[in-house]
Amino acid sequence: MTQLSKFFRLLCLCISAVASNASAVSSHVPVVENVLRNQFPTQPVALANTTEDLLQEYKHTGNVTSLIFYAYGMLKQADYFKTVNDIINASEYAKTGFFYLDEAVDLNEKDPRVRYLRARVDAYLPANLGRCVITVSDADILLSENNKFSARLISNINAMNYRSLINCGETNLASQFLQKIKASDEGAEIDITSGNTPPWDIDEVTNIIVPLVKGE
Repeated sequence: MTQLSKFFRLLCLCISAVASNASAVSSHVPVVENVLRNQFPTQPVALANTTEDLLQEYKHTGNVTSLIFYAYGMLKQADYFKTVNDIINASEYAKTGFFYLDEAVDLNEKDPRVRYLRARVDAYLPANLGRCVITVSDADILLSENNKFSARLISNINAMNYRSLINCGETNLASQFLQKIKASDEGAEIDITSGNTPPWDIDEVTNIIVPLVKGE
């Protein structure tokens, strides 16, 4: 718990530092910061309000992180509607979420950090909601540019790719991929036991999210 608390204090310092830079005030994203600190609300009304706040934040700042987290919020709402058997809303919210997730990449096609965030969101959606084929494609592209990522981020991408291959029903390819990773790095580890979305780690915050918030 102490380590987690220290991480979130560092996270807040990293993101809040953006607001202290006069040239970056317009890109400050307090709603994104709140989601990173506290995760998305689980209560439906609060989730809907946070998602709407992310949309308004994007309209105000034009910052791509707000757009990605807005899309993520829509997909979480789609998952909620699916659990209560509201198929129509589940479908509509999923379509909107995926549209804006793809929009973020289309508007920043040459920025691998934005593609990383799309893969991160897609990979850990429920298998019947996520888009494993797109995640596998994103992972392939990201791994081809591995010189742009830290070892920790490469490990994360490998985990996304492996999970997506499993979700696509490509168990043989997933097994081959895992063996390839272990052959190239005996110390490589991929968490294949947990179906839960992992918390944002410090490499993701400092090397992906904070630079995008700052517009770098």
